[in-house]
Amino acid sequence: MKQVIGLKYEIRRAVLDDASSLANIIVESWKSAYTDMIPEDEIVKYLDKQRRQEQFERFITDEEVILICICEGTPCGLVFANKDNDEQLIECGSIYSMYFLEDYWGKGLSTKLMVEVINILRSKGCKQVSLWVYEANLRARHFYENCGFIFDGTKKHSHFSNKPIELRYIKQI
Repeated sequence: MKQVIGLKYEIRRAVLDDASSLANIIVESWKSAYTDMIPEDEIVKYLDKQRRQEQFERFITDEEVILICICEGTPCGLVFANKDNDEQLIECGSIYSMYFLEDYWGKGLSTKLMVEVINILRSKGCKQVSLWVYEANLRARHFYENCGFIFDGTKKHSHFSNKPIELRYIKQI
């Protein structure tokens, strides 16, 4: 166990027995982070814990990079990444999801999780890492910028009906 601001935590690769906890983290995080950004009738489709659990079981079985953060015995954070990307960026890994339960925001755990996933991607030969974040998600953007990610000017509209804008951030590793 490691400590950050007096909290004991561990970060490790997720295993199949973690799938339910990962589903809980992502669903509860979506409720906290996105209710003002995504229409209510659409966000509900992403809050099915059973469906999310099955997704994580597949990802873990496929040996995707999924880390879980457990603080004081509570599974509270996750990151899902891959050494490849869908954008033809050279030697660039992708962070697809990084979420924490709201009670754990601002405690320094997300920084520790980011360091771990970047180290894994670097060990797999990545020279840079990309991620997408909602333009309106100022808290997340500030966090990524503090971690050294830079908005590269690339934008896209999300698939939701209100078309929130997503920004691509990249970090050289």
